[in-house]
Parts: sequence; C-alpha cells; structure tokens
Amino acid sequence: MKPNSQIEQSVFSASPETNARARQQALNAMPPQIAMQDGVINYRSRGHLVILGPEDLIRLVADQIQGLNSITLVVMGNVSSQDDEHLEKAMQASAQLTPIYLPFSTLSGWLGEFSLTLKAPNGDEINPAEVSTGQSHFDLVLDLNETPVISSELSPPGYFHVGTTHERLAEALDQLNGMIGEFEKPAYIQVNHDICAHADRGNLGCTRCLDVCPADAISTRIDTLTHDPQIDINVNLCHGAGSCSSACPTGALTFMAPGPQRWLDQLRLCLDSYAQQGGEHPAVLFHAEQTSVALDDLPSHLLPFSLEEVATLGAEIWLSVLVHGAGYVALLIDEQTPPSLKALLENEVALTGRLLEALGHPAQRLSLIHATSMDQEIAKLEADLTEWFGLPAGPAYPYQGKRTTLNQAFDLLYQQGAASDDPVSLPKGSPYGQVIVNSDDCTLCMSCVSICPTAALTSANDAPVLSFLEGDCVQCGLCENSCPEKAISLESRFSPASGIRTESKVMKQEDPFHCISCGKAFATQSTIEKISQKLEAHPYFQGEAAKRLKMCDDCRVRDSYRELAADPTAQLRL
Repeated sequence: MKPNSQIEQSVFSASPETNARARQQALNAMPPQIAMQDGVINYRSRGHLVILGPEDLIRLVADQIQGLNSITLVVMGNVSSQDDEHLEKAMQASAQLTPIYLPFSTLSGWLGEFSLTLKAPNGDEINPAEVSTGQSHFDLVLDLNETPVISSELSPPGYFHVGTTHERLAEALDQLNGMIGEFEKPAYIQVNHDICAHADRGNLGCTRCLDVCPADAISTRIDTLTHDPQIDINVNLCHGAGSCSSACPTGALTFMAPGPQRWLDQLRLCLDSYAQQGGEHPAVLFHAEQTSVALDDLPSHLLPFSLEEVATLGAEIWLSVLVHGAGYVALLIDEQTPPSLKALLENEVALTGRLLEALGHPAQRLSLIHATSMDQEIAKLEADLTEWFGLPAGPAYPYQGKRTTLNQAFDLLYQQGAASDDPVSLPKGSPYGQVIVNSDDCTLCMSCVSICPTAALTSANDAPVLSFLEGDCVQCGLCENSCPEKAISLESRFSPASGIRTESKVMKQEDPFHCISCGKAFATQSTIEKISQKLEAHPYFQGEAAKRLKMCDDCRVRDSYRELAADPTAQLRL
C-alpha cells in the first residue's frame, strides 16, 4: 500500500507528503536501541569447535573452517551418501583429525561453555573436551545432523544447526571462521521475585513465562530460604524474545533492553514530534529487527518501530500508545517468528482485543499481521478504523509497573469509548478477574492476604476485614490453593468501569473477638468457633482449660503455667 492511496487521501486533511515528512523527522529523533540498553552479558570463545554428524559430512566441512584453535569430530548417524567418489573424497578430507565414534549422550550450554558427554564402552560417560581441547568444555558447536541435538526454537549462542542445507551451512561457516575472543549481548530480562506469582509457601501459581520461552531459558529452582520453586532466567540462553515479559501478568519479568519506561517515553515523544511537524492521525507498527520494513511500502501516517523481537513490548505499552493518539497498533510477524512466540502473540492480541471491545473500542485497534499479506491487512485496518483516527492524545502517565500502567490505560480508553459498565467474561486462566469468597466458610485467617503477590487481597490493621481490588488481581490461583477452608474461587472477567475495577471492596468483615482475660482483640468470632469445634476432644482443652481457646497467646501461656504450678501432674496431659 503506497502513501498516495485513495483511503489515505479520503481520511486525512494533511497531504501524504506532509505526513511522510513528519514521520521521517519523528523517527530520526528516536535514539538507536543500543543507546537505550542497560547492562551486557559477556561470552568468551577460545576457538575450540566440535562438529557433530555423519562422518563424511563432518570431515568435508572441517576442511572449510579456518581461524580456530581446534576442531573435534564426533560421528553420529550413517554417512549421507554411498557414492564411491564422494566417500573417497570425504575420507581424504581432514586427514589430520581423528573422529570419535562413541555414542552421543548429552549436550548443553552456550557460547564458550558447551558441555558434551559421550558413552564409553563400559557405560561410563566421558567428556571429550578434556582430551581434545585441554579444557572442560567446547566453545562452539556445529551440528550437521538432520534433527538438531538441541531442539529449542531459538538455539543457544554458539550452536549452529545446519543439517544438510547448503545455505545455512554457508552462513554458519561465515560466522565460525575466526570466532575467537570476547562477545557480548544485552542483559534482556530483569526479575522481581517479590511480585512473582509463580509459587509461595508450597503452593503453585502462575506458569505463563515457563510456557512461552522459545529459548528454554526459563526454569524453576528451589529458593534456599523459602524452599519454594522460584523462576530462574538463564541469561546466557536468553535471546530477548520478550515473550516472558509480555506473558507475565504482574510485571515480575521486565524486558530491559531498553526498559518499558524508556520505551513508553520514547514512543510518546515520537508521536508528539510527528504531530508537531504537521503529521496527522498516526498509527504504529511494531516489528522485529530481522523483519525488513520499507517506509515507502507503508501509509505515510504509519510509524514503524523496530524491536529486538516483536513481543518485546506488552499490552500495557500497546494500549498506552492508543491512549496517546495512535489510531491502531499493528504487530508484524513473519516466517522467522518462532512458533511459540507467534502463538503467544495470537493469544495476547485476542485477549487484549476482547478488553478493547469491553471498553467500547474495535478489537482491530490492536492487530497481528503477517509480512506476506501486510499490504492487504493494513488496507483493511485503514478502511475499518477510519472513525478511530484523529482521537486527541490522552494525558501522559508514568510507567508504574505493568498492572498500574494497564489500569491507567483502561481508564482513559474507557472514557474515549462507548462502553457498558457491566463486566464481561473471559476465558479461564486469563490474568484478569475477581476472587469470590464464601463468607460462610471464611474465618478471616488472612492466609490469602499473606500470599497474594500483587496485594489484590488486603486486610485492615485494626479490624478483621478482608478486602479485594479487582484491578490488581492476576488470577494466579495462589489464594485459592492456600485457603485452608477452601472458601476461595476465581472468576476470569474484565470490568471496564473504573469504579468496579480500581475501588477496593470488602469481601468479609467481622467484629473482633476479645480475649476473655485481658480484653485484647486477637481473632474473629468464627475463628474461635471453628477452633473450639476442632479441639473439643483434645485433653489439653477439657473442663476449665477449654476457656484457653478464648484467650490470646500470652494469657493462654500464663494460664497453663498457673495450672502446672498448682498441679505438676497436669503436664502429663499435654
């Protein structure tokens, strides 16, 4: 679609040339991504390569590699061709190298730290790197097997799987030749365990990031203090796909190359600059760095932004861009987009589109488009969303975490749209919804409050009150799983009206129960009744001792010691 399209001319008063000039000036003012990145991860390669695959292929390929300190050949599978001439040529290649014929066992690691184990005839596992390189690991791996040994969608740095594809082999050889020295990449992801909803106190909650990482860089480890599973990011395997931060409902995982606050500030500045230069009715296209986008192929009011990966930014940024005056936000994927990343974006765009509809906006204001049909899909967006161009830019608000930023965007979009105040149901497992408390069973023990990672559930300091804030609930299930009375259930839904979503409501409230000895409030009436029922047969709480259940901790201890002083044999009943 060209800037002089009939659709564009019919919608805008500014000429396509004016929009194009304003767009170019606004994009020129954007700093390069590298200038916005904080922190790096370092790798070191000493140039020790291992090649895995059929013997004929690994011999022939090894002859083409230069500038490395060592090459180790490990034979896997049958030769690729029985042709006599081919086999003779292969056996003469790399004559100075002696292949290893032991069965393959495991391979893991990354650039400069690959651990390979093979099986010895006696069944033991051996490390060939110790013999062939003098170090405990290989620095580089070239895999010529049809099926990759490491099956992650995004392979570790330093691992090259080419199979028998000549084009991929040529690309790998270009990178491998002379690959010695120090290498670095951005430190992509930051983890805040304090607001992570994965697990707490033996209860398992959210697993969204674990389910979507295409590099298999996310795992769980047991925290040495809490003994609970804790999300762990292997920064050496992370490619910066951004799927984990987009999927994380609390913002515990944040993409930091650059961070969301910096991205939001820069996007707003760019949109403001576009308007100041005379551009009208902006729209935004996000695409991955490896996806080439030509300005001349886009409508002149569509501003493209290159990201590390297209999932780098999440719903809170997408919606904030709409708040700031963009007619729509489009996310561009192509054949190189990993399947898991594509599936995540499809789910996130569908869910966010449902939220937009609830707020009174067309779902298409956030759209996922494919590079092979970009022209047609953008033309349809332009035609369908004509009336949504030219909305005034809403007020800028600071990035205050994922959830607060989302709620800010929801409130402002709600004011722009023609929405009903009624909550809408969402698919089970969506990170929006309410907690339902069975007040008859709830004893206000507050275990749910202590385990809630976002403080959606809170208690009062001076009274037994359980309150809930729907806008902060991510439906992780930790409260439901930790409730000793099984009094909590979850309902996935979205409340467009701010009065429902961002105002705290009381779920249960009771008068405090006061200690019968000192008068201090220490529990609720329902808690004392349940404890009394459960302990009515316990020998420690029989007769006069039953009144201890109605005492605070201090008075209960004092009363026990008075009984022991008067009757030392009473300790036998404990």
